[in-house]
Amino acid sequence: MPQMHTRSSILSVFLLTTIGGIPAEPIELSNRRELFVDDFLIEKLNGAERRLHHPTARDVAIVHDAPWEGNICYYHTVFRDEGLYRMYYRGAHSGLRTSHPEASGHQVVCYAESKDGLNWIKPDLGLVDFGGSKENNIIWKGIGQHNFVPFKDRNPECTSEAKYKAIGHGKGGLYAFRSTDGIRWELMRDKPVITKGAFDSQNLAFYDTARGRYVDFHRGFNEGVRAIMTCTSSDFMNWTEPDWIEISDGRNEHLYTNQTTPYHRAPHIFLAFPKRFLPRRNPSGHRLPGASDIVLMSSRDGKTFDRWSEAFLRPGAQAERWVNRNNFVNWGMVETASGVPGTPDALTWYSVEGYYQGDDCQMRRYTLRQDGFVSVHAPLNGGELVTKSITFTAPTSGTPRTTYRRRMVPIRHDTNNSIRGGGSLSFESAGILRLGGTANLGKHATLAVRVRDVPAGHRRLFSTYNGSTTKPGELYFDINPGRFISKADGYSIRFNYNGVLIGAKFSDIGDWSSAKEPGVVHHVAATWEDGRVVIYFDGKQVASGGQAGMGDLKFKLGDLLFGEDYPPTSTANEPFLGDADDILVLRRALTAEQFARLADGDESVISSEDMGVRLNMEETSALEDSLPGDGRALVTGPMEDETFEVALFVNFATSAAGSLRCEIQDAAGKVIPGFSMKDCEAAVGDAIEYPIRWKGSAELKSLVGRPVRLQFELKDADLFALRFGH
Repeated sequence: MPQMHTRSSILSVFLLTTIGGIPAEPIELSNRRELFVDDFLIEKLNGAERRLHHPTARDVAIVHDAPWEGNICYYHTVFRDEGLYRMYYRGAHSGLRTSHPEASGHQVVCYAESKDGLNWIKPDLGLVDFGGSKENNIIWKGIGQHNFVPFKDRNPECTSEAKYKAIGHGKGGLYAFRSTDGIRWELMRDKPVITKGAFDSQNLAFYDTARGRYVDFHRGFNEGVRAIMTCTSSDFMNWTEPDWIEISDGRNEHLYTNQTTPYHRAPHIFLAFPKRFLPRRNPSGHRLPGASDIVLMSSRDGKTFDRWSEAFLRPGAQAERWVNRNNFVNWGMVETASGVPGTPDALTWYSVEGYYQGDDCQMRRYTLRQDGFVSVHAPLNGGELVTKSITFTAPTSGTPRTTYRRRMVPIRHDTNNSIRGGGSLSFESAGILRLGGTANLGKHATLAVRVRDVPAGHRRLFSTYNGSTTKPGELYFDINPGRFISKADGYSIRFNYNGVLIGAKFSDIGDWSSAKEPGVVHHVAATWEDGRVVIYFDGKQVASGGQAGMGDLKFKLGDLLFGEDYPPTSTANEPFLGDADDILVLRRALTAEQFARLADGDESVISSEDMGVRLNMEETSALEDSLPGDGRALVTGPMEDETFEVALFVNFATSAAGSLRCEIQDAAGKVIPGFSMKDCEAAVGDAIEYPIRWKGSAELKSLVGRPVRLQFELKDADLFALRFGH
């Protein structure tokens, strides 16, 4: 029996790997994607756990109802080849067959193809005779027909006549095949290339691009159960002596097929999906006992595998999937459209149902999010993950800086429930609008906005401010509709520029938050006149102050932002939340009479010759400046492009209330300045590749090659994978 290790003992080995009390060398990640299918990166979990996830059943992809197919079509292989999905499988039938009574007891190798992995066709290939006709999708009949398993050879030295290879069971062992097109096949040798094992299963081989060798995984029997053997080859013809894989637990289980494959998004990791077979279970009462599920295993060397005890794919509610040999999944993992508009493609498998029943069987499609096998999960009250010491690299020299379009969209253009006109913006989480051409507004200016359903709390309206004590040339104009902003001054609305701090007290205005006044629209504005500031609320003056002679409203950090502080601070710091409309930055100061009219909806106080930025949020132009007086300004939102040379990408998901943050520490666990948990912008949402940001920046070039640890703080969140790079 192979040597067994528990997952906890493997973790202990990692934690205790020291030399003379000195911590082990950091793990070099380079730019590889790392999953949490094992404990490889994990040093500590506190309030968090690794959680196994499960594929979702989708539609039936293909039905094996042709005369040369039947109810025991099996050992499917699927891979994507350029723009084509290819499927190979055994065509066979067991028992009486009503639809094709003459077609039973045969075994042939069949082929199907698809352009999308969803809709499959069985092409008439004209290669092999069946029942007096070659109008079928049969590609092989002869040695290996029971379990013919092809693959596309990724070996860069592969010759064109062997671009596709396969193995199949014949007398004495496994035989090797080759093909130029994946359709027409021939034997590579008239004797088996692998002879040690028990081969009446889906035995498979592939080229391991990470290690530069061919790898085989096939069946053997060990201490009374079906088990897995492996061997390697440099040329596909001469193989090492097969040996048993090692599995990380002591369970002695039948593994009927193994389905081991390099994970295409992280090819240094092998993933396996063996069919766990329980020969004595028979909940369906079928004449042939046995039930199966699929488990998940992973390996970083192709020899030692970590196995989850829980099923990755259960038989489920369909009675036929509880019958002997059902629930098998194909070898090969592909990506197909998720079926949900606007979401990434999903990992896809095909699983058999109807085996041993009726006239035919079929393959149902199952999907899982990319990298979504196992996550580090924490509940809403929080948990943390601390990694071991790691290093990473930047992309190779000369690689252009990558332009990345943020995938998280915290601002929604609402055209169904607008404040006024054809649309409004709904800020559902921290987000920033950058108002182009506003770095110098001159001696006279107006800032105004209509808002609705703003929750109590410190909310930034307009700002260009680095997040600490205001310095010359910095501004913030903010609110707290449900209380005062700070106890010291009691302001509900305040304006601060160059030491001029003017505010309207909460005690004078009252509670106008979403909890107190749901659905009520308010108009908030301020004017600057050479140093004199006036604040207006719903068209009425509520505060004034300052002194004339201070000159231009000019910002050293550049253009005004709406919704948050200047990007170096966290975008979860003091964000505007709620609905906004008619955002106005005007290069003149409106009068009290004009504000009264504007608050009542009279837009005529703004002329087409006015200069500045005006966002009406109309149905087709949410961020289009409608003031042409000084040229329409470019307004950008949270979907703006950004560039960096190396960043930390995560595959993560949170609830609406959840979040994920990351702190970068040195090898000793001390926080690296600028990368603290406080500096990190909270990641909220669901994304396959999301760059973590600290003080608005994702750039990590300064940390390349330096041993670091990552500490993740998770709240109702799942972390599936991470990588450094573009």
